[in-house]
Amino acid sequence: MIHDFGPEELSRWYRGRLVGGPFRPFDQDEFDALEREVGLALPTAYRSFLEVAGGGNLAYSVHLSACEPEPLQGFDDLCQLGRDDAGEYGWGTLMGEYRRSREGWLAENVSPTGLLPIARNGGSDTLFLDLNPATHGQLHAFVHSVPLPGYLGSHVFTKVADDFDAYLDSLFVDPDMAEGAWTDVADSSPSDPWRRTVEEWLDKELPGWRAEAWATS
Repeated sequence: MIHDFGPEELSRWYRGRLVGGPFRPFDQDEFDALEREVGLALPTAYRSFLEVAGGGNLAYSVHLSACEPEPLQGFDDLCQLGRDDAGEYGWGTLMGEYRRSREGWLAENVSPTGLLPIARNGGSDTLFLDLNPATHGQLHAFVHSVPLPGYLGSHVFTKVADDFDAYLDSLFVDPDMAEGAWTDVADSSPSDPWRRTVEEWLDKELPGWRAEAWATS
């Protein structure tokens, strides 16, 4: 969870969840262009998130029973509205991810109709916003199989939440994630901005974490 954002804003809170930067100002023209491209309206709840805290990272887990024996999944890399730093609709932009999802391996495993990729993780598991009229606003996830004992035996496509706000409300910090985040910053100065951000995050999400062995060693 360690990030180097330089002088940029490190984080914002939204509906009780810590969103990591970088952040860009909400661009109405880009939002309108995305809706035109998709041909479907984006839900109000997701638009509100983009307006206030459409950052780059959401370091939480969600419990997906369909993914047993790996029910804890995370989609921490958020797709951002607008163009990338090169001025393109590249990897990690909402427009770019939507266009790429129409073909290739993802389209071979998931029917892309009305689905907008909005986040992924390091293993390219993908979180989708459903824009189809009958299921408008729902979130779904595609999670890859891992051909090893104790891991997911086959690809899974499953519903995650009824809407974006419900998704945020379902997120939590699992102990392994907390330990890793603290380990990244434990040797930093107590005045380091990101260390203070991690401490605030853990204080809110895991009260009592300071008594854990990994926090006191």
